Amino acid sequence: MKKNVIKYTFIGIFLAVFNFVLYTVIARHLINNNELLWLSTLISSTVTAILAYILHSKITWKERYPGKSGVIKFIIWNLAEAIVFNPALTWFFGLFGFIYEFVFNIFQAVGIGFDYAFVESTGVFGLTAVVTMILNFLFYDRFVFGKKEKDEE
Repeated sequence: MKKNVIKYTFIGIFLAVFNFVLYTVIARHLINNNELLWLSTLISSTVTAILAYILHSKITWKERYPGKSGVIKFIIWNLAEAIVFNPALTWFFGLFGFIYEFVFNIFQAVGIGFDYAFVESTGVFGLTAVVTMILNFLFYDRFVFGKKEKDEE
């Protein structure tokens, strides 16, 4: 069981970093519009969901296979996260521009040379990621694998 937790944790960290890098590239270089940060989130989350399926099917599901219905639930969960939760959260957290302006002013006062778009997109992504991690922690395992069974001792 511990080996599985470690695998899930490493894959989770890898996917979070991958999602952030992809989101940043899309937000800064392709879309380059703070009003459309939710679109960057939608694209990066969808690609990350596809990568999550590939990694979990090849690595973590060897020891703990969720079953056919669990795989379908996994796909539903990740697509809902990519298409509904993350863009909605990104739009919601994007409304709090005064927070990012405050952080930006602190960076400028300290002499850290980030531009406002970077501070805002990073802040929006960070808040969205925290809420998504909480949702995953609370509901993912129960949804995909069903009710927890007591470990046999």
